[in-house]
Amino acid sequence: MQLSFFDYAMEYQGGKRSTQFLNEMKPLIPYDTIEAILIEKGIYKPNKGKQGRPSIPASVLLGALFLQSWYGLSDPMTEELIHDRISFRKFLDIKDDDTIPDEATICKFRNALIRENLMEEIFNQVKIQMIEKNLILNEGTLVDATLIHASEPKRKKGNNGKVICDEAYDKDATYTSKRGVKHHGYKMHIATDRAGVIKNIRTTTAKVHDSQMIDTLTQDENKAIFADSGYMSQTRKRTLRAKGVFVGIIERRVRGQSKLRAKQSRNNQRFSKIRSIVEMPFAFIKRLMHYTESKYIGLHKNIQHHYLLATAYNLRRMPNLMQRYA
Repeated sequence: MQLSFFDYAMEYQGGKRSTQFLNEMKPLIPYDTIEAILIEKGIYKPNKGKQGRPSIPASVLLGALFLQSWYGLSDPMTEELIHDRISFRKFLDIKDDDTIPDEATICKFRNALIRENLMEEIFNQVKIQMIEKNLILNEGTLVDATLIHASEPKRKKGNNGKVICDEAYDKDATYTSKRGVKHHGYKMHIATDRAGVIKNIRTTTAKVHDSQMIDTLTQDENKAIFADSGYMSQTRKRTLRAKGVFVGIIERRVRGQSKLRAKQSRNNQRFSKIRSIVEMPFAFIKRLMHYTESKYIGLHKNIQHHYLLATAYNLRRMPNLMQRYA
C-alpha cells in the first residue's frame, strides 16, 4: 500500500513506542499455523476467489484479539482504534475499511475460539515456537498464583421480601480471604521458567488453595521447583526429592518450632530471590495490559481468556529474550 503524505505524518499515531512494539510483534505470531488449526476446526472459512464479499483474514481477527490483550481494550474500543490508528492498521495489514472487523465480529470470533478451547491451543503454538528458538530455559520451574477480582452479586429484596441476587453476576466466582480481606473472583496459577516466561497456566475459582495446583503445573519438571511458603508440604518435598527434583520451596516454621534454623533462613533468602521472578508476569498483565478484573462471566470463559493473556505476555517478552540469548 502506497503511503500518502498524511500517512507519513501520522506514522506514529498512538506513540513511537507503540509503533515499534507492534512492528516487533507482527512477525512473531504464528498466523499460518493457527489459521490452519482454525480451518480444521471449522472456526474460520476463507472464501478467497469465491463469489461474495471476501472474508476478513484470520490474521486480522487474531491480531485484533492480541491488540485487545496488550492494550486492555473492549470490543467497541478495539474497532474504533483500528479505524483511528495507523500503527494498528499496519500491524493488521489492513488496506481498506472493508477488512476492519466490527465489534460484533470480534466478539463472535472470540466466542468461537473459547467454545472450542482454542485459546489454549494458541498458547501452546506460541510456546512451541519459543522452545524451537531456545527462548524457554530448562533450569527449573517457578510457581505462583494471583487473585483476579470479579464483580460481586448485588443483593436486593424481591416483592416477597426474600433476598435475591442480580442475575448478571458471575455465579462461578467464589470467595476467599487474604490477609483478613475478603475477595470474590478467580485465581490465575502460573508456572514460569527462570526468566519469567509462562510455561503453564491454570485458572480456578478464588477459594481453591494455591497449593492444589502446583503438582499439575510442574508435572513435567525434573530439575527444580521454586515457590513461596504457601506451597510447603513435607510430603511434597519427600516426593520431589525421591524423583531427583531440587526443592526450592520457602520453608515456614512447623508445629513445635520457635524459629527457623540458620540453614533454613539462608535457603529461604536464596530461594526468595529466584522465586520472585514468577511475579513479573502478573505485574505485566495487571499493570501494562490493564487486567485487574475478570472481563467475562463463567469459569470456562475466564480459563480461555487467561490462556490468551499468557500468550500475549509471552509474545511481548520474545524480542528481549531473542536479543538476550542471541
